[in-house]
Amino acid sequence: MHRYDTRHDFDAQLSTVKKWMRTGQALDLAPTLPRDVAHSIGDSLTYWWNDADRMGDESLVGHRRYLTVLSPFHGELTVMVANKQVLHTIERYSDLTDRERFDGPASIVTVPEGGVLVVDIDEAVKIMPAPDVQVTQVQVTVEGYSFPNK
Repeated sequence: MHRYDTRHDFDAQLSTVKKWMRTGQALDLAPTLPRDVAHSIGDSLTYWWNDADRMGDESLVGHRRYLTVLSPFHGELTVMVANKQVLHTIERYSDLTDRERFDGPASIVTVPEGGVLVVDIDEAVKIMPAPDVQVTQVQVTVEGYSFPNK
């Protein structure tokens, strides 16, 4: 998991890499587009936005082919994040959805308004319900440059 308190922090570290530049574009564009409608930039990412209470899931969700990027643009977002290895699988991985579901202990992470959270593929995340929080979710491919020192 990589948490950036501001978009400036995110851009300062990652904006020289094409997939992260596209992620920044998605974060900028999402609030101007219809709610809960998926869009894409190139073939490396999809994105949408909605209220946090409509984007959440009852369980922790993990992916293998796409990193999950969350950025609240109205309000503070609370999520639960855990390494998949310490969790119990409740729904096996599906190659069709690139999704698997888990249950177990997780850390609570808060992302400030305008911040960015990147969840790695070895982790699972659960968005906590919050009707007054609006968040953009981006699914960005794991291919290509990821993170320094990781």
